[in-house]
Amino acid sequence: MNKLKIYLVPLGVLFSFLLVSFGIYSFAGGLEAVGEVHWKVKEKEVRSRLLAVPILLYHNIDGKGPFSIEADVLRQHFQLIRERNIRVISLKDLVERLENPRPFEERVVVITFDDGYASMYDKLLPLAREFDYPVTLFVYTDFITLRGRRSLTWKKLREMDRSLIDIQCHTISHADLTRLTGKKGKEVGKKLFDEMLLSRKIMELRLGKKIEYFAFPFGRYDLEIIALSRNAGYSRVFSTDYGSNVITRDNYCLKRHHIKKNYTLEYFDRLIQQVK
Repeated sequence: MNKLKIYLVPLGVLFSFLLVSFGIYSFAGGLEAVGEVHWKVKEKEVRSRLLAVPILLYHNIDGKGPFSIEADVLRQHFQLIRERNIRVISLKDLVERLENPRPFEERVVVITFDDGYASMYDKLLPLAREFDYPVTLFVYTDFITLRGRRSLTWKKLREMDRSLIDIQCHTISHADLTRLTGKKGKEVGKKLFDEMLLSRKIMELRLGKKIEYFAFPFGRYDLEIIALSRNAGYSRVFSTDYGSNVITRDNYCLKRHHIKKNYTLEYFDRLIQQVK
């Protein structure tokens, strides 16, 4: 009986060893088979100007401050874009490409303006018509309603919207939304509601169209603002983060190059041609 026990232990260990060895071998074989299909070395990301789209951000024309450029400078920018054979596309065209990602066949750029200065009607609109460039203008409604005589009017906005200048939302009062997030209270909730959703409804009522895009005042945002933007129904939102926008479906918050008065034409040339 004791002899039998002596031999049983080694046989059990041997049997277990064989089972484990067979399991490891089978598992390794399974991994190898899976690896042939799915486990690939990640290739270097393609970084091409055809896959990246710069969005230009302007403000006033012939006004005051570092973000207002002269009308002749804007003309030089538009002319340079044409000379470099870069096609100006609308935001709608860009978003459609993001929804169905594939490289552009040529270099493209998007042009946007913020706020709603009178120069948008007097100077931008004629220039956009001359060059046949689609432009998106983000306006905040107080700037139109409270300062209509010195800025734009809803009538002018409707005219612009029918002629190359797509009008989109920039809140009601141009408030810094990041100062509201993280705070509690009915007043804070109402303020966020007004700035992000009511502004959209006002614009849709005034312009007779669906508002799909939202530009953050001062370009500032956080994760809560992004979530609220989705809940408010905006298909894309826009910051002032610098860089080009890679063509991918997940690109919800898009970057824009803020054009400043002190930028040289040489710098602008590099900006529209290269991936930043």
